[in-house]
This record gives sequence, C-alpha cells and structure tokens, in this order.
Amino acid sequence: MRDVQGLDTGGSLPAEPSGFVGRAREVEAVRAQLVSRRMVTLRGPGGVGKTRIARRVAARAGRAHGSRWVDLASVCEGPLVGQAVITALGLQDQTGRSSVAVLTECLAEQDLLLVLDTCEHLADECAALAGALLSALPGLRILATSRTSLGVREESVVPVGPMSTGPDGDAFALLTARVEQAGNAAGEPSPNRVPAQDEPDELVRLCDALEGIPLAIELAAPLLRSVSAQQLNRQLAERLDLLSPDTPSDTDLTAVRPRHAGLRTSIGWSHEWCTPNERLLWARLSVFPGSFTMTAMEFVCTIKPLFGYDLTDTLASLVNKSVVLREGPPGARRYRMLDTVREYGAEWLERCGGQDELRLRHRDFYRHLALTGGESWLGPGQPEVYRQAAAEHANLRAALQHCLHTDTSAALHMAADLFYFWIACGNLREGRHFLDAALALDPRHEPGRARALWVCAVVSSCQGEHQVALERATEALELATRTDDAAAQAWATYAQGLALTLQGDTDPALERFALALPLAETAGEEIAALLCMASHSYLLVALGEHDRARALAERVIARAAPTEDIWARSFGHYVIGTLDTVRGEPGRAIPALRTALAAKWLLNDAYGIGITLDTLALAAVDDGQAEWAAWLLGLGDQVWRRVGVPQLGAPDMVERRRTCERRTRDALPPAAYERHHRAGITLDTSTAEVPVQLRRPYLLA
Repeated sequence: MRDVQGLDTGGSLPAEPSGFVGRAREVEAVRAQLVSRRMVTLRGPGGVGKTRIARRVAARAGRAHGSRWVDLASVCEGPLVGQAVITALGLQDQTGRSSVAVLTECLAEQDLLLVLDTCEHLADECAALAGALLSALPGLRILATSRTSLGVREESVVPVGPMSTGPDGDAFALLTARVEQAGNAAGEPSPNRVPAQDEPDELVRLCDALEGIPLAIELAAPLLRSVSAQQLNRQLAERLDLLSPDTPSDTDLTAVRPRHAGLRTSIGWSHEWCTPNERLLWARLSVFPGSFTMTAMEFVCTIKPLFGYDLTDTLASLVNKSVVLREGPPGARRYRMLDTVREYGAEWLERCGGQDELRLRHRDFYRHLALTGGESWLGPGQPEVYRQAAAEHANLRAALQHCLHTDTSAALHMAADLFYFWIACGNLREGRHFLDAALALDPRHEPGRARALWVCAVVSSCQGEHQVALERATEALELATRTDDAAAQAWATYAQGLALTLQGDTDPALERFALALPLAETAGEEIAALLCMASHSYLLVALGEHDRARALAERVIARAAPTEDIWARSFGHYVIGTLDTVRGEPGRAIPALRTALAAKWLLNDAYGIGITLDTLALAAVDDGQAEWAAWLLGLGDQVWRRVGVPQLGAPDMVERRRTCERRTRDALPPAAYERHHRAGITLDTSTAEVPVQLRRPYLLA
C-alpha cells in the first residue's frame, strides 16, 4: 500500500536470505528504544548481525506509514547519500533542490521508520542527513546500522554483540539450522559429513570458539558438510587467525587472542577450503560494489591467471561455501557478497595485485553497457534495457565515479551515453549530478563535451530549470558548430526548442524545432528526429493548429512503428490524446492516452506518467466519468509528489490540471471526490504492472 504522500509502504524491506534465528531479546530491546527515542543506531563490528536485527525490527515496527530500507553499502560518495534515500522511498524528485528539502516535503506528517543500513563509511553525511530530517519531521523514526556511532543529538546507541553461546544459546541454534540448510541445499550429505545431531557438544564448542559471531557461524556451517566439528575445533585450537593477510603463518595466536578473532578465523577457514582459483575469484569479485551477473564476472575477473577459464563452477562453489550469495530467479540470476566477506577479498586482492586493472575492467564493462543501452534504446528492447540499467545502478554509479577520478573524456562520454536512463527512466537528479561533475572537469573542450552539454540541457529542462537548459544547449550548439559535430548540432537545437516550449516561448521554440528536424535526419539521429516531431506537435496543439499537430503526431507513431519502439510512440499517442481532449472528443482521447500511459509505465518514465494522467483525467471528466477522473487526479498527485516539479512547470499543463480538478469537483459531492481521490493517491504502484484501473472501466470497491 502507499500512504497519502505516495510512499510505498509494502514490500520495501529486503527479503531474508535465510531464516531468522534467535536474537529475540535484542529485537525487543530495539523496538522498545524506538518507542521513546527517535533515532537508534545498532553499533557493532562487521558480521555481528546488525543488518538482520534491523530488518527484523523494521518488519515489526508497526508505523502507520511503514518502514523503508536504504542500503548504503554501495554508495561511495557523500553527496549521493540523500539521493539513495530518495530512491529507496520511491520518490523521483528531479529538481535541483537539496535532498533534505525534498525529503522534508515528501515526508511531512508521515509516521515512518527509515532504516539506514551500513553508515560507517559515510558517517558524517549520514549524521548530517539524519539530524536535519529529525529536526524537520516529528513523525519520523530512524534506525541505523554502523560500526561506529553517528553522533546525532537524538541518537540512542544499542551495542550489538555476539550471539549467546552454550547448548541453549542462539549461536548453537543458528549453527544447527544452517548445517541442516546446507545439507538440504546440496541435495545429499557429503560422505564425510558428521550429522549435527551426532556431535552436539562439539558444535557447542565450535560456537564458543567462533565467539557466537553470526557471520562466522554462517561461514563455518557449509564446511561441516565435509569435515566434523571436532576437526574444525582442533584446527581452531591450533591457529586462531588462519590465513590472516597480516599475520605470519608461524605465529602462535593461542596466547594472544584478538577481539572477534573467531570471525577472522571463520573467514580464513572458508578461504583455506577454497581452491586457488576460488580464492583468486573471491578477491577479484571484491571490485563489485553491489550485486553482479555471471556475464559481468566473466569479463571483469578473467585476467591472468584466470584468462580463458570457465568460472561457472568456481562461482557455484563459492555460493555453496556461503562466500557468495545468489539472488533472483534463474532467468535473472545475480550474485553478491556480504560487506565483511568483500572486505576480506579486497585485502587479498591488494596483496595479490592487479586491483587497478580489475577496476579498469569493471569501469570498461559498465561503460560498454551504458553505450550499448543507448544504442539499442530505439527498438523493441526498451523495457529490458531499463530493467538491466536499474539492476546495475550501483555498478554504473561506481564506474562513473571511477571515470570522474581518472579519465575526463570517459566521464563525459559515459554520463552522456546514459541519457536514456536519466531522461526516460526517472533518474534526472543523479544524471544531473554526474553530468555537471563531468563538465566541471573539462575546461578545454574534450571530445564528447558537446554531447554531455545537450544531455544536461534536456535533463535541466525536465527539472524545470529552463534557463540553465538554454545556456547548456546554446553552449553545446556553439561547440558542435565549431567542431562540425552534426549529431550534437541536431540535439542541441532540439534541446533549445524543448526549453523554450516548457517556459512558454512558442515562436522561438517553433523556429528551433523547424531547424532541428532536418539536422537530425541528415545526421541519422532518429531518436532526436522523433522527439523533435513529438515536441513540435505538442506545441502546435497549444497554438490551436490541430490538423498540423495530428499529422505530425501520426508521423511519429508511423515512423517509430517499424522499430517496435514504445517510448517515442508514446509521445505521439500522448499528443493525439491531448489534441482530442482539447477538441472535446474524450471518447477518442481515452484509448490513445491509455496506450501512451502503458508504455511510460513500463519504462518508469515518471514525468511522462504524470502529464498523461493529468490529460486522461480531463478526458475522463469530460466523458462523464467523474469518479474515475478524481481517482486519476489522486494517482497523478502521487506521481507529481514523487517527481517534485508538477506539470514540468509548463504554463499550459498547469492550467489543464487546474481546469480538470475544478470540473471534477463540480461534478461530484465533496465526500465522493475525496474518497476516489484518496483511492488514487494511496494506490500501490510498487510493481511494474500497469494498474487495472487504467486498463479497464473504473470500479472502486
């Protein structure tokens, strides 16, 4: 369900990778703290179970507007912390406002638990954001996990220690549960495995030796498929810090036991039980900040001595050893490592060498993904291109950050290559961040600057910053003209027309579109040509030139049809639906607008969804469907509150929305309007499927 501000309050917490065991006292203690304190930080070392406890608490928080989870592990730059929270909340505010301003507005009057997971590497930024939000939002509660406290005034720190040991302790319960799960996952027990029930005393000793640290136990459990707990206990007694990169192999560690040596030992055990290739792959996988695919792994990690190796079985073995976690269905399988395990791999990678080459290969793989996504955007695979980019968001972000730190030209090109992800898929704010950063690095007009400028201009227009857009587009056009870059000339001219249209300067906008179309066609920039025709046709509707507008919109649909594109065609359908609405033919408008909306929904095109909902609502009320119109207005308000710039700031769109609301309120009793409007604004839009209320006649249960 979504609450009155359009925030997703269901399905927002990450799934448990395996069953939750024990920790009942800790969970209840944190829940009790959250009743009286507005911020609680679970503080403890890596692997002690902070994230699992937080997930359990969040699932049982009982807040009126639910719980939202923000995973900060893959966020490497402080300025992106606020954006990560905005994304996790399902918001798509794309303005230039600060993250605090956006979140304060959207979370006003919310009774919400916000979970900030893995804060330690961005402690100052997390503390600043948490403090600002708590000061502005009395209904907000924050639960953080960190290896250090954050120092926020309202913060209550709850230390998280190891699990209780002994035969009745949580550690023993966890180990026996995981041993059983490991056997079930394998299909049949190993010939050498000693069943857990045959050696309870040794398992208790093992839990004690591992100091009750959950991650250490999770990693030890798969080893018990091959050796007994007695053997592992013997090894532990002999050497408490097996394979530590910083400890000589002949050091006697039994006399001086470091704090939480059990976790290090357990990871070391897992490392020792790996083959040389598995150890090397483990180290190399640490370059991925989040999850990854098999294809990405094969490209990034297969440098010498793994060049030419099929790593499928190697990865499967790391999964069986719980070093790597497997996620998603077979057709969309992804893999990831827990932070502590990744850090251990990164230590070994530093010792082994080659990290610079691996990070470069990681950058190049995701640069190529960004490039091919843009090249294949005009075609039938648009929804899949969007889904792939969304799944790889953390890796794309890391690759862009690497470009910014090492290669200005690569940063300009990659930030521009992702134009489709920024503009069509609801990521304008982050796109603007990276485009501005790349352009700021380039005072000497590197190749690719003109393209980055026009992409930034279009992004700025969609953020409602039309003057900035005009400045960027004009600079792009001047540079493209000097360098004889025909494609950039076409796009920059289109970007000027778009900015002028949205700020209401119709005559110069018409001139820009008239120039841009032949430039785009000559340069072979088909997407630019289609967008130019679509924007031009919309402007003609506003000017009352209905016949020309319809002809041009129909050309967009016909021209894009052979490619099976849905994004560009959706603009044509939107313009035709708008035209029929303006002409008082709602019966003709509604099918066209529904078609446009279905495409925009698949691509998460929030702006497109918002403007289409507004027009569809006006068509609905003119068609005598006032209840549906109220519902559509509510759903539209949900979308615009996430976006942050209602109706793109365009005067004609704003007036159309006001007209629709006035007519709808006039057609319904106040209570009926509020009931249907609320049904729209609270609709659960967390799935990719187009809501049934948009596909069939409207019925409110």
